[in-house]
Amino acid sequence: MLSYQHEYHCGNSADVLKHTALCLILDSLCRKDKPFTIIDTHSGAGRFELNDERSLKTEESKNGILKLKDSIQADSILPYGVRLYIEKEFPYLKHGLYAGSPELERLFLRESDQLHVNDLHPQAMEKLKTNMSLPLLEEEGVLPFSKKINIHSEDAFKNLKSLIPPLIKRGLVLCDPSFEDGEDYKKVTEALKNVRRKWNTAVIALWYPLLKRRKNETAQMLTELEDFGKLGNNPAESFKTELITKDPESLTQEDGPHMYGSGIFVMNPPWKLKENLEEAAAFYTGIFR
Repeated sequence: MLSYQHEYHCGNSADVLKHTALCLILDSLCRKDKPFTIIDTHSGAGRFELNDERSLKTEESKNGILKLKDSIQADSILPYGVRLYIEKEFPYLKHGLYAGSPELERLFLRESDQLHVNDLHPQAMEKLKTNMSLPLLEEEGVLPFSKKINIHSEDAFKNLKSLIPPLIKRGLVLCDPSFEDGEDYKKVTEALKNVRRKWNTAVIALWYPLLKRRKNETAQMLTELEDFGKLGNNPAESFKTELITKDPESLTQEDGPHMYGSGIFVMNPPWKLKENLEEAAAFYTGIFR
């Protein structure tokens, strides 16, 4: 939906979980010399200013990534996924920025890899075009970026359908719609089943919110995707990891959308992703709950 603006929510605890999973998957893909393709279906602006009035209004980053930053000391013993993520994210925080999924994907991208980013929102698209050409920020400092990024501005599910299967068959589909529209649950299910059907070597990562009013739709979506992955001659493993930050039964009418956490569903996961992501989620629970 074009009413959704990620600036209100960037850097919240759901982002932290999603981006930790993303970094772990990309880290695994980079362990082999073979190239890979990334398709990011709902990219947003790529990077965000944490002093933006929309971010300051909700304070979600204050209770998310900034809370995580303040909780970590120099001698902290961290799970692998947490350490991997903060090494990528913290150089941006030093500049008052937050790296979204396209920016994190650029940090892992190699010369032979392909990245497709997509967003339909006109304002997000303009910022995405600009941000995808800016220098990268790493612990070593500001680094130039010269690799070509494929930028699309289409309906996410139509765009995904047109891009699969890619020429480079190793890779990842990251799907994280806002789920503001109840129809997204069905659209996501059909879109990712089609990915599995046409590109069965891909890692499929789906972010989803935990909403009291959408428990049935969420359960149906995850069950259908898990069952579909088991079909055929090349069945895929799948798992979900959830980060619950509130007691759903404690939420009242005044609490708005009744989001009490978020989850990541992964089909065809890389080796040890499940263990690493669960360890990270347990660590985050101690900070955000």
